[in-house]
Amino acid sequence: MNEKLDAELCGTYPKLFANRYADMQTTAMCWGFDCGDGWYNILRALCGNIQHHIDSSVKQNQRDNDYNMMLIEIHQGKFDRFDEYYKGYQEHYREERREEILKEDFRDVRPIIAQVTVDQVKEKFGGLRFYYTGGDDEISGMVRMAESMSVVTCETCGKPGEQRHGGWIRTLCDEHAAERA
Repeated sequence: MNEKLDAELCGTYPKLFANRYADMQTTAMCWGFDCGDGWYNILRALCGNIQHHIDSSVKQNQRDNDYNMMLIEIHQGKFDRFDEYYKGYQEHYREERREEILKEDFRDVRPIIAQVTVDQVKEKFGGLRFYYTGGDDEISGMVRMAESMSVVTCETCGKPGEQRHGGWIRTLCDEHAAERA
């Protein structure tokens, strides 16, 4: 992938691409992007979805913990957190909600998903390979989806393509396959 697109991905998603050579001037991860520019949009969408999923898990975890703390405080007769959270609501609704909360159980606290760090992105057998650490099963599914999209997307230009044999297997559109021949 060209240096501009490489730098754009690494700059937009610095948490994902934290595995870089310390002495390199570029923002490329350890191995860089060893694939064509045509898969940039697939990678951009994948990285955006991965980071959003991780960031959402942090927010959900915090909301669950805050709610449970509010519940503890209400049982202790402390309503500061409750009043702050429901300050924009009418008093009769706030009273009803306070009574409902007193009857509720603690929320299950959703886990924080481990931050993904990308180790290598490359082309292999005409398809994208995205090697990483961290994440969860949903992220694994996102990666499999991106990798499957790559085998029908020209790695040179991003147009619809198919895997072409003849030495090195590459995924190319008709135009770039003709140039290769």
